[in-house]
Amino acid sequence: MTEPVIAERDGHVLRLTLSNPGKKNAISKAMYLDLADAFKDAAQDRSIRAVHMRGADAVFTSGNIVDEFADTVLGDDPAVHQFLHALAGLPKPIVAEVEGVAIGVGATMLLHCDLIYAAEGTRFSFPFVNLGLLPEAGSSYLLPRLVGQAKAAELIMLGGMLDASEAVQIGLVTKVVPAEALTDTVQTAVTRLCAQPPQALQQAKALLRAPLTGKLANRIDLELGLFAARLDEPEHVEALAAFREKRQPVFK
Repeated sequence: MTEPVIAERDGHVLRLTLSNPGKKNAISKAMYLDLADAFKDAAQDRSIRAVHMRGADAVFTSGNIVDEFADTVLGDDPAVHQFLHALAGLPKPIVAEVEGVAIGVGATMLLHCDLIYAAEGTRFSFPFVNLGLLPEAGSSYLLPRLVGQAKAAELIMLGGMLDASEAVQIGLVTKVVPAEALTDTVQTAVTRLCAQPPQALQQAKALLRAPLTGKLANRIDLELGLFAARLDEPEHVEALAAFREKRQPVFK
């Protein structure tokens, strides 16, 4: 049976592949915990100079498994909390290889990556409000600073799909390339990162992230608390039922 997160060492690179066959690599509680552990280990391992994230079978991830929101968000130290803080706190560069779809947390986690390469035709979405929920991963803090307040409001409040060409135009991704060139493009970037002076690279990342880090950690916690509280609200119950029944939700 395929491991939910496949971790591979390739020289100075830790490659993490999301693998949830048949579910577009939707992320389970076990996957969040595996990723959190991998990030923490990479942070401490001096031989790791870069982390490469991707999804199996030409799909990045469709986000959190919808039926497992409560399982991953609730509790004293929920799995998604561990994952997000380990991701946001990783001092080493993260390169994302994105194709197919990046939805929900699949899109918000990219805000914590340093280089994001997407295949043509990739689609992105932040559908939290659609489900009667709220954005997470610090995205309510990071996204307006990245794409501007008006565009962030459109992405979060309307929850529509964003194609790869627009994603690169607004600065959500680094570069868009043909699908057949994606792996080579990412490999070239990872190789170049690993050839850089590792301490200088980490300090450069810290400087780039410095205006965000302190307040970002607080925003991640605030969002997760509000997200968890929404799980019992009638709006989310109706949105989830409509999602399962493949119909339009009706909100009172």
